[in-house]
Amino acid sequence: MLSNSRWNLIAFGAGLAAQFVTVPFVVRWIGLDAFGAAAVVLAICAPMSLVGTVLGQALIRELSSRADTALPPVSIMAFTSAAMRWCVLACAVGWGILATLGPIIARPIISDAATASTLWPALLIGATGAVAQQIGLILQGVSASQQDYRTIARVTLWTALTNCALTLGITWLWPSALGYLAGVSAGFALIALVWYQRWRSAVSWPEVFSSGVRQEGSALLQFSRWQGLAQLSGVLGNQIDRYALGAMAPVSVVGQYAVANRLQEAAYIGVIKAGEVLFPRFGTMASHSIAAQLAFFQLASWALGTISASLLVPLAVLSNGVLTLWVGADVARGADQMLFVLVLGGVVGSASNVFTYYAMGMGRNKPVAGVSVLYSVLTVVSTIVLIAAFGSAAAGTGLLLASVVRVGVSMVLTKRLFFAGLPWSALLVSTALPVLVGCGVALACQHLLTVPAGGWMQLAFHYGTLSALVLLACVLATGTTSSGRHLIAQFAQSLRTHRP
Repeated sequence: MLSNSRWNLIAFGAGLAAQFVTVPFVVRWIGLDAFGAAAVVLAICAPMSLVGTVLGQALIRELSSRADTALPPVSIMAFTSAAMRWCVLACAVGWGILATLGPIIARPIISDAATASTLWPALLIGATGAVAQQIGLILQGVSASQQDYRTIARVTLWTALTNCALTLGITWLWPSALGYLAGVSAGFALIALVWYQRWRSAVSWPEVFSSGVRQEGSALLQFSRWQGLAQLSGVLGNQIDRYALGAMAPVSVVGQYAVANRLQEAAYIGVIKAGEVLFPRFGTMASHSIAAQLAFFQLASWALGTISASLLVPLAVLSNGVLTLWVGADVARGADQMLFVLVLGGVVGSASNVFTYYAMGMGRNKPVAGVSVLYSVLTVVSTIVLIAAFGSAAAGTGLLLASVVRVGVSMVLTKRLFFAGLPWSALLVSTALPVLVGCGVALACQHLLTVPAGGWMQLAFHYGTLSALVLLACVLATGTTSSGRHLIAQFAQSLRTHRP
């Protein structure tokens, strides 16, 4: 897991660097109001992302579960072409809905009249970019199914640099929300083109546009049925803060939230990149014994939870300093608390990731969908209620509360559906303990420490120190239990014996 994750983390680092370079310039050139308006448009287009995400995951599942059979190129082509066929169809429908009904859907969540007047062209640009993004996700899934994360890292590194240049160049030439959206969409189109050049031999366009229904397409849809519901619920839950703020607050507040959320997402993607290698790995373990699956599940849960807390908690503690240096004190004022809450939500949410990857790897998507729907409903209801009652200061709080419930439900389902013999104490240590320790350190440091924004080098030093503190606290807390000491010993043994 760690050897594959290192390539994913290289890709994450490239994307994070691109975000750090892009956002401050964009906010300066187009203003916080226009940036907030663009964020609302991207949030409206966000449900389109479930097309590429779900079909890409279905492709990974089908190809990785057949890894032991050494699939010939013709079989890879059949599955990839089937995925591309459904992607083209779904994207055509989604683009049409956004182009015709998008402004009607968007107007209730846009409180600014000037922004509402440019909704239609903005949605056209955003929807076109979203279509290109889905095609790229499908083709990236072929590399992920083969656990070829080196290629994914190389492509991501190159496209991150070119995307940054495209977004900045187009926004500079066209300094408006439309220009920024055009730059983002051009970046998605470039990613799709690069992935198509890598895997064009795996796509048969006659099969993509054929009228017959193939067995491969049916297998992908079987996986996608519940996973699509799970992803749609997750997307709506993750975007509800933008929708609620857009309807109840000025677009400048949406801009502040978008800045905070962009940084939180960039950091959380690092956690996702570190853990998503588990999905194809669990797919290849479907035929292994339950004991082997359980041992790896516990080890992966503890390792991913500890890594997540170590990566994310320092960002929460240093939120004000990072935002001040990154986008300025005016934007940081108010956005820092949003970032703190969002990062804590990411820390808590990471505790349910391994459950999701394991269930998907075993082809058990129904419980994942149920958990995602519950999470989405709780996030939507609590976010609307809290923002209506407390204003923009409550942004992100609904997501945090729903993440707590999601982790609890995931643990109950893990024991009931997959590992009935796993003691609750061992499950709590491997899944919940790193999260509790990380959140405890974050809350304690927020009240006890004040770190001035003295410069990037100073912040980097504080970040490294806090990360080491969280890691040490997680290891010490884990070592106080017998099952925890066993996990630490397993982890150390794995590092000693594994040679990438």
